[in-house]
Amino acid sequence: MEERIERHINQYVEAELRNYRTYKKLIEEYDKELLYTGAKSGLGKDPTGRFSQNQISDPTHDEVARIIANEQRVSRMKDVVKCIEDVLEELSEEETRLVEMKYFKSCYTDFGIISELHIGQTKYYGDKRRIIRRFALRMRLI
Repeated sequence: MEERIERHINQYVEAELRNYRTYKKLIEEYDKELLYTGAKSGLGKDPTGRFSQNQISDPTHDEVARIIANEQRVSRMKDVVKCIEDVLEELSEEETRLVEMKYFKSCYTDFGIISELHIGQTKYYGDKRRIIRRFALRMRLI
């Protein structure tokens, strides 16, 4: 019998699954913004081609600082999205439906999912626990 995962890990994995679609959108928007900002800025060079050093306020520098500050957050989101997508590829069709209904669509209750998938309560909670464990393992939480 497999070991139960700690409650806080279970809650963390479930929260990341609920945030999956939002993360994907934010990553896409960030990548677009990064391309636009890089093309727009010209990287702060003066007309001679050298980087300016004596400016009191450099909007390009401010923009780059903001991008760097967001980079770690976006990097973590990308890692979580990759982990989720890796596990989703390994799940059966029924397990994938369970994940989609429970975490991605957010309009189903546990009882609604049980009814929709035509499975028993014990099977549902057992499958859900095993699926969460797979995500936690892939996310290197256990």
